[in-house]
Amino acid sequence: MIESPYPRSKVIKGIRWLTDNQRYVASHGDVWSNTWADDDMMYCVADDTFGINKSNNSNLAVYKVTGQAPGQKIELVNPMHMYGPLGYYDGYASWKATGMVSVDGVLYMGVSQQSSAYQYGDNVQRAFDGSIIKSNNHGLSWSTKPVPGHAMFPLLGFPTPFFVQFGKDYQDALDDYVYAVSNDGTWNNGNFMTLRRCPRNKIASLVGTDWEVFKGLDAAGAPKFEPVNPVYAGFNTPSVFKHRGFTSMTGMHYVPFLKRFILPQWAFVNLDQEANTAFSHSALMLYEAPNMWGPWSLFHVEPTWNKGSYNPSLPSKWFEDGGRAMWLVGGGEFYNHELPDNEYCFGCRKLELLV
Repeated sequence: MIESPYPRSKVIKGIRWLTDNQRYVASHGDVWSNTWADDDMMYCVADDTFGINKSNNSNLAVYKVTGQAPGQKIELVNPMHMYGPLGYYDGYASWKATGMVSVDGVLYMGVSQQSSAYQYGDNVQRAFDGSIIKSNNHGLSWSTKPVPGHAMFPLLGFPTPFFVQFGKDYQDALDDYVYAVSNDGTWNNGNFMTLRRCPRNKIASLVGTDWEVFKGLDAAGAPKFEPVNPVYAGFNTPSVFKHRGFTSMTGMHYVPFLKRFILPQWAFVNLDQEANTAFSHSALMLYEAPNMWGPWSLFHVEPTWNKGSYNPSLPSKWFEDGGRAMWLVGGGEFYNHELPDNEYCFGCRKLELLV
């Protein structure tokens, strides 16, 4: 039984699944965070990936998705060899990608250093030193790899940057800022999320201090943002979402049909068990709110989400009727890599919002 600290939604009654999980079994990897770019293509990133039909070996790689689910085609854009092969440690940890977004024709991607899932006795994978990189040519080349120990967002200040999605090339944005969220420094089963924003005309500079931190609401209920203090960036920062042990690495999505935000959250529920059993059972929770800072309401719980699936996202390119129907993308069961039964691949499942 999963007990959320948030009330049930009065706006969304729930969901109706319209398909089973559709696995792209030729793919290999996880996360699959994605964005709808200016060229009308969907781009995504996979971590710990052997590519399509085992075509590459990368800590993280960039892919292009063409066509409409479930008949989409996924092809490699860049194996990102500068971040090393799968499992390569650069400094104290391995490189992993987090979120991706397209803004004014430029792709931006979050990266951070992360432990392995098995490195700590609690089976929680740590993340730290988040940064953002960019590509001006739809992923063919990228800005310089961050130097370990010299991140845009040092230590646990903003360790898993995921961008808030606002449709094709950020065209549905509500103001002149680019927004991103991060949890408190884990891939799985973290505790809370924080929010930052950067002026749209400054994001390309890739300067951490251009980003402002959400600091709560003023007396009139308006959001307050303050400049990042590089030394105290992770201190006294209010959370925008909090569910202890059930706040994993993910992002938010603006849904035009609702004029609200959806946060797909997930967590493993058997972490006290040994070895692979700890990661064989995950849960999916779907939340909605009128603002990125809440107040959040729960509208769906999937106690057993496919086969240990994780990192859910909702590609806006595949929204129907402004998001009344959509596809949920995620990866799954990372210890089963063998074709044709590979669960560790790009998976998607169509759903309808019940309002």
